[in-house]
Amino acid sequence: MSKRRDSTFALRLWVTAISLALPTLTLAPFGGVWLYQHGYGLYWVAGACLFVVAAFLFQLYLFRRLDISLTASQHVELPEDRAASSWTPREQEAWHAVLAIANKVELSHYANWEAFLGLGRETVEAVAKSLHPEVREPLWQFTLPEALTLIEQVSLRLKPMVVQSIPFGDKLTVGQAIQIYEWRSVVDLAQKGWDIWRIVRVLNPAVAATQELRERLSRQMYNWGREELAKRLARGYVKEVGRAAIDLYGGRLRVSPEELEAHVTGASERDRRAAAQVQTEPLRLLVCGQVKAGKSSLINALLGEVRAAPDVLPLTDRFMAYELKRQGVPQALILDSPGLIGLDEPLEKLIAEAAHADLILWVANAVRPDRELDSRALDEIRAYFAGRPNRRRPPMFLVLSHADRLRPMQEWKPPYNLSDGSSVKAASIRKAMEAAGADLDFPQEAIVPACLEPSIGIYNADAVWAEIMTQIPDAQRAQLVRTLQDIDRGVDWRKLRDQALNAGRILARAVFEGGGASNR
Repeated sequence: MSKRRDSTFALRLWVTAISLALPTLTLAPFGGVWLYQHGYGLYWVAGACLFVVAAFLFQLYLFRRLDISLTASQHVELPEDRAASSWTPREQEAWHAVLAIANKVELSHYANWEAFLGLGRETVEAVAKSLHPEVREPLWQFTLPEALTLIEQVSLRLKPMVVQSIPFGDKLTVGQAIQIYEWRSVVDLAQKGWDIWRIVRVLNPAVAATQELRERLSRQMYNWGREELAKRLARGYVKEVGRAAIDLYGGRLRVSPEELEAHVTGASERDRRAAAQVQTEPLRLLVCGQVKAGKSSLINALLGEVRAAPDVLPLTDRFMAYELKRQGVPQALILDSPGLIGLDEPLEKLIAEAAHADLILWVANAVRPDRELDSRALDEIRAYFAGRPNRRRPPMFLVLSHADRLRPMQEWKPPYNLSDGSSVKAASIRKAMEAAGADLDFPQEAIVPACLEPSIGIYNADAVWAEIMTQIPDAQRAQLVRTLQDIDRGVDWRKLRDQALNAGRILARAVFEGGGASNR
């Protein structure tokens, strides 16, 4: 009974719909006949053409008012165009190559599957050449597990784009997609049929002229939209393949998150024995500067206790590590470096330790004008990382010690507002910061004036902590690259042993089970 009632209801809906549409459907042909019989046909065609032209011009006016280009899309930096903050300079260079390919996408690149896959191959090759310029054939510079991880990541990244940007993308099956692709010839056949209808339609010129103008305008708008959507999808495809390729050739897929979390570098393994036991790779904070600059005093102020011996004399040439603990700060080791003495001093040990650092705190005396040694050492550190684009240079900031000794020396009543023009001491501190920044190439926002003498009173240690907290995200990015490269260095003989044992077990099982099966 319910099915019969439903069918009756559907029939009533159809009858109602036909009744409502019939007047409109009959009005066009009969209206055209009436206009033709009374001699108004040409007037109506001319008026309709003028109306279409006016509408077209009005749309062009709106596009120009909205600053929308109809011929070429303006370059707008989208969130997906930005390089990842943890990438090295060489990886950022590879990303620029990916964006160059994405911006040159044409309709021919997605005319068929071969061209579409060729676009992905071109992207991967560009990344491989950027990250491995020293290799003649860089395309295959990855392991089999990395290739599987690459496929997984690209699939996960493309899924949201397919679901969110393609109509019925979440409902479309693989079989339906193949069938639609096989039916692409039907579109050409329908287009030819429509062209024949356009020729037949010329028999009624009053209707044909206006419909031809309307269809040309609507087709142009459709083509703009279709091409823009297709190009956007192709650009997204290039960018996602490019990001995954950078992770692949940059070695980021070679290490699982579990291995990365559990790995401790050799440098930290050595230093933590002298400091304290830690469970994961810590941040490494390196404190550098000349003798008597106040490095050890800064470390004691940050630790909240006397742990480092003041470097009044160069008592040792060793780097001393201390475990740094503070609420909100991840596990960290702070390393006190030997004080620099003279311009002829070799800097190899300092550069080697800076290569293992994630954040560098450079300490300079505010009242010492001789900063040639500081400048030389900082230039060497910067040059070291500039010559290794596959590494991230650790962030650095300057601690300007002995601010209490600036003129007027007898005045010391901190805190000071450095923007206060009426305070002579504040002006002296500000000038010292400007001079040190110019000598050592530090921006003003990366300089912290301080007094580190407990007998006088520690000043601005909290500002040093605040700067450390500000630099921690960038320091963690440097730590990530450093740890990844440390994991990838050399051969893990224990892993190789386990791999050989597992392969032996599989081979033995295959031999014995195969032999047993043949005997049966």
